[in-house]
Amino acid sequence: MICGYEWGLSQEDQRIAESGETQFCDPGAVTTFSNKSPMHGDRAFGVVYDNRIIKWFDLWGHPLSREGLGGDFEKCILQTNWCDTQGNRIEEDYFSKLTSEDQINNFISHVAEFEPMLLFFMGSKMIDILQDARVLPRFVEVVGQATSAPYELSRPFAGRPFKVQLQEFEKCKVVSLPHPSGSWGLSDDYIALFKDDIGPLIDEVKLEKGISSSV
Repeated sequence: MICGYEWGLSQEDQRIAESGETQFCDPGAVTTFSNKSPMHGDRAFGVVYDNRIIKWFDLWGHPLSREGLGGDFEKCILQTNWCDTQGNRIEEDYFSKLTSEDQINNFISHVAEFEPMLLFFMGSKMIDILQDARVLPRFVEVVGQATSAPYELSRPFAGRPFKVQLQEFEKCKVVSLPHPSGSWGLSDDYIALFKDDIGPLIDEVKLEKGISSSV
């Protein structure tokens, strides 16, 4: 499960919506995270957030196919967001928004429905909110007790470092990463340093699902 803060609304999308222009969209189309073109056409391949994550999977040794719907690996990846809202950026008072009852319910309902073995938070704030007394007990009801507190994974890096964290539960591992398209100065070279940490976690999912590994 890939989980961001909220559904993105780019400035270009906002401009088009306000202008009344139409864009191709087939809401009934079947898509995967790595290929949303059946629904959105070729503009799906220009989404910065998606493209960055797809590149990260490649850097971790698990490339994603963008041909058709891909294979079993591509089909086992779910994209969602903590909040069901849509905006250009999460508000400054992110804590109040993410801990509102509606948005906690939105997040937990997706976890309960799909029971992810591996959960990627695309944004560094969500793992902190996960520890909140309004969230954590409901999360562990689905994924089992925490077997670790969140702990930081660090690597020497000459450029600007960002916080990467891991927390382990009985039936799920949570990886907290910087926001792919909203973290200024974030280098793909830095994310690549965590291949030996994150790559094996993806291998575990593939093994459980009977998917051959490409590492």
